Amino acid sequence: MPIRRDASTSRPRSPSIDILKKSLEVAGVNRRTFVNETGLSYEYVSRIFNSKVKFPAVRETLEKFAEVAQIDPMQFVEYQQLVSVLPESTRKLWAQLQRLGLSRQDFSNKVQISRTYMYEILRGDVPFPRNPEVIEKIAAAAEMPPESFSEYLAPVQDWAERNPGAIEQVFMNLLVSKMLLARGYATFESPAKEISDDMLKIFPPDERYEPWTRELFKAMGKKQLGVRQVADQAEVPERDVRLLLMGQVHSDDLPETVRKVKATFKLK
Repeated sequence: MPIRRDASTSRPRSPSIDILKKSLEVAGVNRRTFVNETGLSYEYVSRIFNSKVKFPAVRETLEKFAEVAQIDPMQFVEYQQLVSVLPESTRKLWAQLQRLGLSRQDFSNKVQISRTYMYEILRGDVPFPRNPEVIEKIAAAAEMPPESFSEYLAPVQDWAERNPGAIEQVFMNLLVSKMLLARGYATFESPAKEISDDMLKIFPPDERYEPWTRELFKAMGKKQLGVRQVADQAEVPERDVRLLLMGQVHSDDLPETVRKVKATFKLK
């Protein structure tokens, strides 16, 4: 749609104005209701509609406009521009927050890192983090496997210098994801698919796992959970969860961890 100039002003008229007006009309939402739903003043909304002020370019404002108008925010040019400049992993995170119905504020309160830093990540003011521990916290709060983000596997040499155990931790967690995918417990996209099937020989056959563990596999696949997310939600050591999922220990060896995991995921 070509950009028009309003007769009463030299400001370029955003095509998003007409998209919003038409969508509100189709949805049966009048201007007063729109004002009440968005929390903006009637005067400011009128100035937006009349191109007296610039159409908003704040992500959450545009998403609220789209919600009230019952359309996809990607119909707004301003929203497309905001999304296009974000790192790929940040775009993935925003898409997940939208699916979960979480606002930027809700998510930043939930994730266990600095709220200011989380805001900077979501705005694209800073690159998506490359520290695996930070990524795992973000992934856990977003209910995503950490390997969904390409940065999780990228800085291997840097991790080795700062924290040699990080490489083993990430790889072993990926092996669990590979096993879930290979045995049909999960279908989510993951770089774990690229790991050789020969590596799965370290896992016992399904029938050697206890029934509650197989039920946990199903829950992990359904909810797209990795080892870290299971450990965080159950508030147990990540290493304990990994050992149980890899069949290297029995329930009797880690009774308190097993009790908490069963209670968290309602397993028998």
